[in-house]
Amino acid sequence: MKSDKQNQRREKWQKIIDEYLVSDMTQKSFCEQQNVSLPQFVYYHTQFKREKNPQVVKSCFVPVKIPQQEKPVTGSEVKLSLPNGFQCTFSSHIDAVQIKRLVEALLSC
Repeated sequence: MKSDKQNQRREKWQKIIDEYLVSDMTQKSFCEQQNVSLPQFVYYHTQFKREKNPQVVKSCFVPVKIPQQEKPVTGSEVKLSLPNGFQCTFSSHIDAVQIKRLVEALLSC
């Protein structure tokens, strides 16, 4: 059971998210204008989407195939920018399954 504070916080964020959805602004611009934390905004926006339709968030992940190279390339990196604002840099030697797990964990933040 959720406390009154938790319910109030959720109601506050639901109003903020509802305003954003009709604003035609980027998440970053909206958060700056409303003086709210972008990471918190992304967290609640994702939570509300998952509650309304659990398959929506899962279907947003697109599998990426990383071709295996015969010889490792030294000094090579994979750079990734996620929709929630995180930016990641991985060694090109990291396994694709590990990258997928890291990305899933970062997207859940």
